[in-house]
Amino acid sequence: MSHEDMGDGKARGGPEKPSSAPAQKGCAKCDRRRIRCDLQKPECQKCIRKGLKCPGYGRKLRWVEGVAARGHLRGRRVPTAPGSSPPGDQSHAPDPANTQTEQDVEVVHREPSDVDMQRWQLQRQIQRPLPGMATNFSVSNLMASTARFLDYYQQNLAGLMVWLDSDENAYRRTVAPMGEIQPAIGFAIMAFAAQHGAIGGNQEGMDALAEFARDRCLEIIQQRARDMTNQLTQGQHLRSASDIADAEWMLASILIMANYENNLHRPTIADAHRRAARTIVNLFKDEPAIRNRGLFSFLRNQLVIDDVITASTSFDVEYVRNSITPGPESDHIMFSQFLRLLHEVTLLSREIPLRDPSVLYPPHKFTVPFLRLEFEMCRGATLMAAGSHGLQPPSNMFRDFVRLVDTYHTAGLLYSFHCLELVDSNHAEWVIAVSQLFDQLMSFDNHTPWLHVLGWPVFIAGTACHGNPGRQSLISGIFKDIYRATRFGQHRSAIQFLDDFWAGIDTDWRPLAYQREMEGRRILVT
Repeated sequence: MSHEDMGDGKARGGPEKPSSAPAQKGCAKCDRRRIRCDLQKPECQKCIRKGLKCPGYGRKLRWVEGVAARGHLRGRRVPTAPGSSPPGDQSHAPDPANTQTEQDVEVVHREPSDVDMQRWQLQRQIQRPLPGMATNFSVSNLMASTARFLDYYQQNLAGLMVWLDSDENAYRRTVAPMGEIQPAIGFAIMAFAAQHGAIGGNQEGMDALAEFARDRCLEIIQQRARDMTNQLTQGQHLRSASDIADAEWMLASILIMANYENNLHRPTIADAHRRAARTIVNLFKDEPAIRNRGLFSFLRNQLVIDDVITASTSFDVEYVRNSITPGPESDHIMFSQFLRLLHEVTLLSREIPLRDPSVLYPPHKFTVPFLRLEFEMCRGATLMAAGSHGLQPPSNMFRDFVRLVDTYHTAGLLYSFHCLELVDSNHAEWVIAVSQLFDQLMSFDNHTPWLHVLGWPVFIAGTACHGNPGRQSLISGIFKDIYRATRFGQHRSAIQFLDDFWAGIDTDWRPLAYQREMEGRRILVT
């Protein structure tokens, strides 16, 4: 309390006593709540105790898109700093000499639309300084450039983030349009598109732009994450529609940023993003309202794919164990049963000390006949689910999709044989599976539309051809095709790993992969 407040005869901390002057009207919050305001200054204690922001006392000036509609300030615009005007405002602050008291000002209130305000907030975020930015990527041009990044993302990157691109691809249909009004998504897309080399110009400037956008995106996500944490620690529940909408934009932004880091082959950072995405999914997955949120379900399924595939080349048991896997409700989704089976194999194999001869594998259900049958069942489930995506025989696209499914399920079988050490490289089951996988990889009528999702089965094929220069050359060629089609940096790192593996004497790829992971350079083929 100030000295002035202490000297006016009022008790410290108590409500002010009304004088003989006309009774003062309470704050707007108490009035709206239909309770008697305590008139405490500078803010009423009833608002503070309820965690509300007290608006103070007296009539307040409101604005019609920044302009007073009536009263002695009619036609005057809301005072704002130069360059910070909200939607609808084209002027600076009114002349202080002509500014009068707010008492008795009558206005008609009409808020700018939510979309206008969100766009303005996005613009204000972008207008923060960009240290080291090349002149041709100055801040003044960023808003005009945003549409170009969004357009590039929709045309060139959204389709590379899903198994099967279609008109239903929510990255293109829903997430990209959200980038126009949701700053975190806008910055995530800007970072990914700029880094991917989407827009022509100075490479140094593009790198600076990508880093700037990445940092802005993460700042926004981290702030909302702190807010959510505070809500939870105060015993509040995150159940409102706005909480779930926030979870969706956070999840979409994080998945895009994980791809950004994959592209730079910074696996430790990419894994950290995936862990953050897991936290969001686990926080909201049991909320009944989630069942009606198509975008959340789509993003969760995308995380499942990314999580299970990246876990298959990780030897961090905790990371593997905490992966998000397909739930029973997702059996109708392509590859969901395959991913569930693959993760069971990965987790079991990682829980056994890596290649410790003193430790025997405990009894488990995964025998060679069991795995062959299970992967065949998973293959059938995926082909049945493909019908909802418009893939129907006898088109070449459908034929090649069947081949894609075959490569994944044969690679899964081969991966299981090796990681569970069920057969060695001379066993008939192994030889047949390897031959089938290479035949399938070479049988596509046109593998170009599928290159972006061929990384994992091609990598598994590469781990199975140690000592075979002919097959190694074939794998190198396919990986080069994958990189040319996607320009994703993790694929170059994968082929470098295979080159080093093939040059060594150990025919098991896992020790080298484990060593690279300990060095912070683990393999990503998602």
